[in-house]
Amino acid sequence: MHIRDGILGPEVCVIGGALAVAAVGYSLRRLRTELADRAIPLTGMLAAVIFAGQMVNFPLFGLPVSGHLLGGVLAAVVLGPWAGCIALSLVLVVQAVLFADGGLLSLGVNIVNMAVIGAWGGGAAYQLLRRVLGTGRQPTLFAAIIAAYLSVLAAAGLFCLEFALTRSNAAFDLRQISVWMLLYHALIAVGEAGITGAVVAFLLARRPELILRETAPVEPSRFRSAAWGLGLTAAVVAMVASPWASGLPDGLEAVAERAGFNSLGMDRPLLLSDYALPLPSGWDAISVSLAGLLGTIVVLCLGWGLSRWLQRATP
Repeated sequence: MHIRDGILGPEVCVIGGALAVAAVGYSLRRLRTELADRAIPLTGMLAAVIFAGQMVNFPLFGLPVSGHLLGGVLAAVVLGPWAGCIALSLVLVVQAVLFADGGLLSLGVNIVNMAVIGAWGGGAAYQLLRRVLGTGRQPTLFAAIIAAYLSVLAAAGLFCLEFALTRSNAAFDLRQISVWMLLYHALIAVGEAGITGAVVAFLLARRPELILRETAPVEPSRFRSAAWGLGLTAAVVAMVASPWASGLPDGLEAVAERAGFNSLGMDRPLLLSDYALPLPSGWDAISVSLAGLLGTIVVLCLGWGLSRWLQRATP
């Protein structure tokens, strides 16, 4: 659901940028005053996992469209909403700057739609469901699955509003665009919920202390060891799974092609594009693997630097 430059008007991008700066700044402020032991070593590592996961597009039930993990609820479940928002924002910045996945002018809007809606909104839905259903393992898993599903629909609905504020109904059929966005992303949300549920179920079985904050305090070393495991997982997914990603357009791209606004989008690659390194012909899979590894390392380094800064800046 990465919005390219030119799809939305400059006024919407400016407002989105301002909201993104405010949300990220507030998240950083909350982290500096309420920083939990888990957030220090895990933020960058989980951001790398989400980056790698977003590279792996999955097909949708035989339709000419694909989806990929957003990861906002997953980040909120493990890290909390503040660190989750920061983790997703790191991913989106690296994707836009390094691989031209999402526009630079649209970066703020993408952060609002995916990081803020996913980690803040999805995280709030997750916590609300846990209050209603209970804090045990099964209710926690169910809450994460439902919240992940709803977060994708919320992000799709927010894009429809942003597009309606930019384009007139005379130029584009806004109702049709909304219907197709919600329809496609209702299916993509099934994959989001499934991936989120699988990861949360695995962590509840193997490392419940990462999810169940009601348990007894855990030594920070336990979180550091989990962080190394997440980093290794991110590298493996980026190198092994990314070359097998579906080549079909994602939900937003498919709607853009159907509705006729795909030509409005502009790519402004600063360094690389399309998650590929410039290698000789026939090396496509290796090119994608190396690009995924490069992006994962960059996200890890940024996350590590942020964690070090937070450790020093926390009173």
